[in-house]
Amino acid sequence: MQKAIAVFEATLITPNAPFDQYLEGDETALNAQQKAGLQAFMDNGCVACHSGINLGGEQFQPFGVVENPGEDLLPPGDKGRFDVSQLPEDEFVFKVPGLRNIALTPPYFHTGKVWDLKQAVRVMGTAQMGIDLSAEDVENITAFLHSLTGDQPRIVYPVLPPSTAETPRPNP
Repeated sequence: MQKAIAVFEATLITPNAPFDQYLEGDETALNAQQKAGLQAFMDNGCVACHSGINLGGEQFQPFGVVENPGEDLLPPGDKGRFDVSQLPEDEFVFKVPGLRNIALTPPYFHTGKVWDLKQAVRVMGTAQMGIDLSAEDVENITAFLHSLTGDQPRIVYPVLPPSTAETPRPNP
């Protein structure tokens, strides 16, 4: 079963995102707003946590590094790594999510209370960076995040023959 899951997960790549094309040298793959968003993403320190091939997913960080995001965004009953380590410094420390295909995956945060990517960008600016991002930066960063959406895999389910009275029964 483990091998089957691993083989399936290996098919869940989403290549050909505009950002990937840009990294490969295609200067036209990102529009001006997305390029400005990439610059704002770097200038505002988002890359401190969201880096690597998946722009995240490689480290654990507290949700609310600078400012508490509010009880409505902190998951009730889930204190992150604290539940495992019982160390006070691990309270509300979670794995940093990768940002690939982030535009396709609302709602955001552990509570699922934020459905708008722009709002999620604003929350991250204040909670993680202590920055009240300008409306322009929010728009640009959001445009950049949309460039992280790649080609979605096509999952084809096998066509099985119809079951009949003669179909062998499962043997539990």
